[in-house]
Amino acid sequence: MSIPLTAPTLPTLSKGSFSSGTAPFAGGLDGLMSIEGTAVQFGILPIKLPRETCSVDAENLLRRLGRFPHSDNPWLPVATLGPCLIFAHHAPRSEDMWGVPPFLAVKVAISQEQYEKIRRDLVLRLSATPLSKTNPLETLQIPSFTPGDLEGAFRWLLDHYPFESNQAEKLGLLYAEAVDRTGLVDREGYNSLMPSLGVALQYLLEGPLQLCFNPDEAPRQDRFPAPLLEKHNVYPIYSGEHKVYLLSAEVSNYNFEDEWLSQGNDPIDFVTVLADAKMIRAVISRSSSKVTSSTGIEIEKSTLSLSDSAGLVIIEPDDVAQINPKSLNHTAEELVHWVLYTAITSRASDLHLEKYYNVVRFRARIDGKLRVIYTAPEEMLPRFVAILKNYANMNQSRQEALDGRFALSLGQRRVDVRVAAVPCRNEMQKVIMRFLDKQDGMKELSQLNFSVRQSAIVKRVMARDQGLVLITGPTGSGKTTTLYALINSVNDEGINIHTIEDPIEYEIEGINQTQTDPTHGLTFSNGLRALLRSDPDVILIGECRDKETATSAINASLTGHLVLTTLHANDSLRAVSRLLSMGVEPHLVGDSLAMSQAQRLVRRLCKYCKKPVTPTQQIRELFAHQGIPEDKHDTNIFAAIGCNECGGTGYTGRVALMEMTEMNAELSDLIERGGSQIELRKAAAKTGFQTLYQEGLIHVLEGNTTLEEIQKVSYTAF
Repeated sequence: MSIPLTAPTLPTLSKGSFSSGTAPFAGGLDGLMSIEGTAVQFGILPIKLPRETCSVDAENLLRRLGRFPHSDNPWLPVATLGPCLIFAHHAPRSEDMWGVPPFLAVKVAISQEQYEKIRRDLVLRLSATPLSKTNPLETLQIPSFTPGDLEGAFRWLLDHYPFESNQAEKLGLLYAEAVDRTGLVDREGYNSLMPSLGVALQYLLEGPLQLCFNPDEAPRQDRFPAPLLEKHNVYPIYSGEHKVYLLSAEVSNYNFEDEWLSQGNDPIDFVTVLADAKMIRAVISRSSSKVTSSTGIEIEKSTLSLSDSAGLVIIEPDDVAQINPKSLNHTAEELVHWVLYTAITSRASDLHLEKYYNVVRFRARIDGKLRVIYTAPEEMLPRFVAILKNYANMNQSRQEALDGRFALSLGQRRVDVRVAAVPCRNEMQKVIMRFLDKQDGMKELSQLNFSVRQSAIVKRVMARDQGLVLITGPTGSGKTTTLYALINSVNDEGINIHTIEDPIEYEIEGINQTQTDPTHGLTFSNGLRALLRSDPDVILIGECRDKETATSAINASLTGHLVLTTLHANDSLRAVSRLLSMGVEPHLVGDSLAMSQAQRLVRRLCKYCKKPVTPTQQIRELFAHQGIPEDKHDTNIFAAIGCNECGGTGYTGRVALMEMTEMNAELSDLIERGGSQIELRKAAAKTGFQTLYQEGLIHVLEGNTTLEEIQKVSYTAF
């Protein structure tokens, strides 16, 4: 069966392995044990690989050298190396290379996640102009060359390779000029004729079974101290079950092995991988690991990941129930599991690990407030940090601010964990984790506690085929939850929904989701421009951070797209001022804006212990001032008391306050004319608009929260 690269539907991918099977590679390797282009054998070629796309050069070269694939699991073109085409795969046993002659195909190993992303990119590229189903080059056989015969390989390429006529002629002239100057053209000389031509020629001579090492994406290592690596100029690129593969400029590294053993370490089977000495020094410098083997922390799981995706940490509730956090008989990992389980089952949104005086403490943010759930002796901090960083595939360095993520499996419950490590004084670190609960994170519109008026506005706005929807609020106010609920409400096979986010917090079936990657030029603004070429109906932009993104979002909303995004503003009407302050033209804002919503999260009163109280005269006057109907002035409100069910806080869970403004002709006209906030608020009041504070007072009267809570989050009370 051939891969349907002419259709948007992708076949099911089979799982590959990096560590099994027998491979015909130098050094007698058991398989392709490499990550993101990292070779574990001789003959390493330094090349820059794209991460999740097929480069334009690779696509063009594929159209000249290859044909339509004959299997549903082919190698994927990702980059070029002179006349050679670089292919990538997660399952190295695959043989389908699009009919490209083997001696013109360089192989690298990548993760399955990368493979799938590159594959999707390629489907889009080739769906419009499919490849031919035949390739005359497929039967081309390379002659035998003497070792080092770069000239012979070059002349053979000129005769048999499908160069464009002007390109072949140019190469011939440049070669003749180089020979006249030097008499002999070496590999670097050929590189001057065409980028990487010399490397490709050497590759042709040595055979097609070499892998590539990418020095710009060197794997992190935390097992060996950096001074030892620098002294002997070696670098570990892969740590297998019984072997460690070392980049080295020397065939043997007895001095390094002897010093490693002299430090009291266990014997290791070191496999030498020859590489340029200068390149090794550059890799060591980039890794900049400061952790030594003397830390006393045992990391059982390798810090080298076969994927950029989060690893999976399995916590069995029955096992956690047997852990006594006050006992010293548990391992550090068991205690970490207990803390993670306790935090998640207590509805924590975040978890902080930090040193506090002479103890280590875990603080969980529950219902918006930090609460200490576990303390331990300060000497446990390095072990806890190492375990969490290992879960998230992060460097163990104490001097770097790092980000990572992993996934937790708690019985039938799946939780994604975003991890941030921040260096602190005295070589200490703080680790912050954010929990993204697959079970509770996704909400339906009916679960967002919209009022009757708000539900009607949302229904009208989401039924539109164009316009801009703004959700505003500070970090942790539930903006993402609201956005996902809104787009999920219109998730239908007849509507193309595409998001660009940083990060993708929840995966939604039927919706195309793109992760920003600034290191590779994929920002919100650039991604939005590319996204518009995918024929979307509804677009979600994670955040409007600058003028370029805001202008692009507004232009998209004016050209037949419903665009949803977030913005940092104190209330729904000040979001207009925020857009104007970014430099967006007033008439564009007035024409495009469909709805602006501000929201905050406040703690919900515990239903078991909340106590009714009669409002004071001052509170009744406050109600009157805020336009609350007179018949509500004497209604009992509730106070937080505290009980065992709520942990003595008086609150359990949170409720969202939402201030919603639907644009109309009058408001749009005011925005275009530069109307003040007071004018906008008066015009909005005619439509039934209520401020965050007024919405909060309604929740107070309904017994959902307290005046103290809404006064913390509302800045438009008076």
